[in-house]
Amino acid sequence: MEHAYIHLLHLLAGHSAWTLTVVFLAAFLESIAVIGTFIPGSTAMFLAGALVGTGSLGLGWALLWAIAGAIAGDGISFWIGNRYKDRIVQLWPFRTHPQILDAGHRFFQKNGARSVVFARFIGPVRAIVPVVAGMLGMTPLRFYAMNVLSAVLWAPAHILPGVVFGASMLLAGAVSFRLVVIIVLLVGIVWLSFRATGFLFSHASAWSSAAGRYLGNWAYCHPGPLGRLARRLLDPEQPDASSIVVTSLIVLVSGALFFGVLEDVISGDPLVSVDLSVYHFLQSVRTPWSDTVLAGLATLGSVFTLTALVVTVVAWMLLERRWRTIGYWLAAVVFSQLLIFALQFAMHRAPPNELMADAYVFPSNHVAATVIVYGFLAFLLARRVGMLGGLLVATASTVVVILVALAGLYFGRYWVSDAIGGAALAYIWVAIVSLTAMLRHPEVPPSRGFMPVVILLVMLGSVGVQLSVNPPAAPPDNMLRPSPMLVTQAQWTDSLWKRLPCYRSDMGGDHKEPLTLQWVSNLDSIKGQLRAQGWIEGTDLSAHSLLSLASPNVAAVSLPVLPKLNNGVPSSLVFMRPGESRDERDVLRFWPSGYAVQNGASATPLWVGAFAHERLSRASWPINILRVDRETPLFDAHMKTSADLGAALVAKVSCHGVPVSLLASAAQ
Repeated sequence: MEHAYIHLLHLLAGHSAWTLTVVFLAAFLESIAVIGTFIPGSTAMFLAGALVGTGSLGLGWALLWAIAGAIAGDGISFWIGNRYKDRIVQLWPFRTHPQILDAGHRFFQKNGARSVVFARFIGPVRAIVPVVAGMLGMTPLRFYAMNVLSAVLWAPAHILPGVVFGASMLLAGAVSFRLVVIIVLLVGIVWLSFRATGFLFSHASAWSSAAGRYLGNWAYCHPGPLGRLARRLLDPEQPDASSIVVTSLIVLVSGALFFGVLEDVISGDPLVSVDLSVYHFLQSVRTPWSDTVLAGLATLGSVFTLTALVVTVVAWMLLERRWRTIGYWLAAVVFSQLLIFALQFAMHRAPPNELMADAYVFPSNHVAATVIVYGFLAFLLARRVGMLGGLLVATASTVVVILVALAGLYFGRYWVSDAIGGAALAYIWVAIVSLTAMLRHPEVPPSRGFMPVVILLVMLGSVGVQLSVNPPAAPPDNMLRPSPMLVTQAQWTDSLWKRLPCYRSDMGGDHKEPLTLQWVSNLDSIKGQLRAQGWIEGTDLSAHSLLSLASPNVAAVSLPVLPKLNNGVPSSLVFMRPGESRDERDVLRFWPSGYAVQNGASATPLWVGAFAHERLSRASWPINILRVDRETPLFDAHMKTSADLGAALVAKVSCHGVPVSLLASAAQ
């Protein structure tokens, strides 16, 4: 997988003209009337920015072609509106969907010439407003002034986030390809959640209308209690009629999903194979850093955070005198948890993490509790913050639930099917409680635009308290480190060195830098000896050192030295020294070998180390990229004597063609 990723970057770097052509066409087509509604131009701009961040594309050219495409696309749409004017309403799709032009007319009349700038950032009217501007006789000079301004604002707004993402991928890939996988996974979750929520919101009206017609026909043919309930739901006087229909559909879909997963788990269908595949994949990309990040994200679904949110919502509902809403919600929480515990004891399904074998996990009560709290919270907020606010709230709620579920999967607390089953069951209760609340209180509640901020502060406060009191730590199975195996110096120099790896290994055993050093010494002794020889400890990752990555005139030794993984273990020690020019530097990294050399009553750790000569590349300004210069000879040839490290040279050997120096401290 990593080789395919690197090959893709090289391929794109070698065909930048084609990539820029795609950038121009994406920006151009996204601005064309009607066509622009279906072209994911924003996504293409983000990907172009990601290529800039990885050094495969120049930032200036990407911005230039994106701006040119956006200006040309809006210009064509304006020309169409100005040229055909009243005849446009007779053309497809405006003839069959007049509401498209109506939306553009309303937006233009409300915002005037500024609508050309605003519409560039709003999907539903993006490609229609320039047509309307032409139809209504806006002067070309005024239009193109707004057109150019909108393009100049739009292109950086969509490309620069991609640059940051691409640079993050590059840095993560330099540390370990596992981090690339984790970052892509997290960013993909956020992006897909936002796109999916936006898609559902944009189609909710049409779907609810179709469902309403179907239910209306059904209710007409069934005069019994269910028919009367359906007619009540479809009452046009009901303020939340469409929301009620959509919520009812959620109940049906979630119920079908839960029982489908339950059947698959009982019968051992292919879903069980998916469980194993996902678990093994997540274990293969684990790193200490992603352990820390996901342990921190898991606090969003901790008992402490959920309790804080429940207390906040109860206080909020008390102020609004929604007594029954509180009762329904708390009853749903209690009843769903009792039902889940009953199902768990009936299923007796153990989690993948063997250290939690005494727990039962289908369906996941942890995921269910998170869904119930965040799902009902999203329902309460969405009714009080408007359409756009509701979209953001629903997206944020979905992202939090997915991240909490991902953290549980990552640490092996439950399987994928357990998470899906728990979420589906919980969404049934959330939808039922929401439906009951809308039926009991059909009037639109008062606006509460400040409540999302209050909820966010409660979440951040509770997470901050947990992280400060109990910082995220590696789970138990990662904390169990075996003691080093003891060997004699003769065993090391005769045979052990052959069994140690010749190359640093990343994901899937991929070979990285050669491990050209094996050093028997204490860590403090290595540090002291390297400092005495002019080596300096690598710059730690910090806000200041990361900002230096975008500095226009920075020396290589001022940039942070990235830690790297060897078989999932981060480098314990990193040192560097200046190279022959300010754009070069030498870097030494050391990892524990798992062995210690016994000398009398004491044992000294054996470390494996890698030497890299790095050269600064500014091809992708504003990001400074340090690349390993593979043309530079390996450590043993580059360093004339072991005195450069202040160590005693025990032997020089060859590990499958890699020259390896066996070193010991001077006092060893």
